[in-house]
Amino acid sequence: MTPNETTIVKALIAVAWADGAVQGPEAGVIEGMCSGFDASDDEEKALVAWASTARTLDEVDTSTLEEDDRDTLLGNAALLVISDGDEWSDEDAVLQKLARRLGYSAEQLAEIVETSRKGLAHART
Repeated sequence: MTPNETTIVKALIAVAWADGAVQGPEAGVIEGMCSGFDASDDEEKALVAWASTARTLDEVDTSTLEEDDRDTLLGNAALLVISDGDEWSDEDAVLQKLARRLGYSAEQLAEIVETSRKGLAHART
C-alpha cells in the first residue's frame, strides 16, 4: 500500500469509530479498501491492530492526499456511515468534519452521501 492508501484506510477506521464501535458492515468497507489497495498481510494486520482501539480523525493527517485520494476517502466514508442502515449524529458530525478537512462544501458532501445511498440501495436489490 502507498502512504496515501494507508491514510485513507486509517481515516475510514476513525469514521467507523464515530458511533463508538466498528460494526460488521463498516468492517466490510474497511476490509474492501484493504483488498482494493492490495494490502499485504503485514499491512492488513497493522491496520487491524490500529483499528482495535477507538480512533479519531485528529490522529490521521489527510493533508498529503491528492484530489483523487480525497474523492476516494470521502465517498467511502459516506458509504461507511450509511452501510449499517443507522446514521447517528456522531457519525454525521465526523463525516462533516472530514469533508471540511478535505476541502468539500456541505452541498458537495450532501451530493456524495446521496450518490452513496443510491449505490447502496441498488447493490441491495
